[in-house]
Amino acid sequence: MPNERIIIKGTSSGLVITIGPGVWQGLIEELDSGLGQKASFFKGGRVALRVGPRQLTRPQLEAAGQVLNRHNVTLWAVESEAPGTQEAAVQLGLETDLSPPNLTVDAAQTSESQRDSLIIQRTLRSGQVVNHPGHVVIIGDVNPGAEIKAGGSVIVWGRLRGIVHAGAEDGYQEKAVVCALHLAPMQLRIGNWVSRAPADDSDHEFMPEMASIQDGQIVAESWNG
Repeated sequence: MPNERIIIKGTSSGLVITIGPGVWQGLIEELDSGLGQKASFFKGGRVALRVGPRQLTRPQLEAAGQVLNRHNVTLWAVESEAPGTQEAAVQLGLETDLSPPNLTVDAAQTSESQRDSLIIQRTLRSGQVVNHPGHVVIIGDVNPGAEIKAGGSVIVWGRLRGIVHAGAEDGYQEKAVVCALHLAPMQLRIGNWVSRAPADDSDHEFMPEMASIQDGQIVAESWNG
């Protein structure tokens, strides 16, 4: 980059671009130019933006993402100290915390007395995995890139936007259900049945839904309790 107002560093999670002080539009144009000069180096990567206390709107973040897409890189996270910017990032399905994920729960970590149901009171971030032979309850969101595999049913008291596989164990395959306050997974699987992610869930009403197997296919309907 021409100066230190824009700093690019490589990490194990991808590229982190720190945007320093200055007019946002001018800095994005500067970033566009800099990426163009090293297109082959950045191609195919994923990018997280660090924007400090800067207040940014959803359209501004969308425009930044479009600039990155032109250079064949993907915006996956925005880290900011401004609540408004954090909320705009969440609306776009982006991560807001760049600290490495450290949650992996599987059957080996679960005591015998907990094997029927597992309750996790936190949001699952990208890269975090839960693998449990019984039912799984998440009190929080399941972000894109997070994954749940449950022998039984899955209930998410929040937004489900990651990957979920319920009914993975014999005996649960056709009986398992997936419930969420906002059901918009990247992939939803119950037993041997798989459904595709919606093309765009950003305008969908926030409504509790339950997915189950009906007549040999996955059907999602209003969850009334």
